[in-house]
Amino acid sequence: MNEIPLKNTLVTALLLAVLINSGIAAAGSLNGSLGTGAGATDFYRVTCSANTNGATDNLKVTLIDLAPVAGPMISVQLIKGTLGKNTTDAVDGDTAYSPAAIVKGGNGIYDVRVNKTAAGAELYTLKYSCLNSAGKNTGTAIATIQNQ
Repeated sequence: MNEIPLKNTLVTALLLAVLINSGIAAAGSLNGSLGTGAGATDFYRVTCSANTNGATDNLKVTLIDLAPVAGPMISVQLIKGTLGKNTTDAVDGDTAYSPAAIVKGGNGIYDVRVNKTAAGAELYTLKYSCLNSAGKNTGTAIATIQNQ
């Protein structure tokens, strides 16, 4: 008689484990830093996937150059296949994010590179969102490939 409640508990636990590990994340942000070298570049891969909101239409990224204020400007390049966009935070140390860079590449893997215009250490926050055609969040996962 105790088999049914135990079976239901096991099924519920398995479903929760699948949902937690299936990349059903919403928009995200991460803090990063670029070393002093002029060529320092951080490289991420964002994987966009379908979820209950449907298939991904695009990946949207924005960037903010955090204090301390330094000479280099920080930019982010967003690439999927032959599609690409770039955006730069033109004012260092303020509270405003850069204009959005949006690539309409559907589900799949997008390359995201953060770099700067000159030597000097920099801190930043990167925001990223996989979105459907109605602007709702779809599945999002990010992996750090290179951190300089």
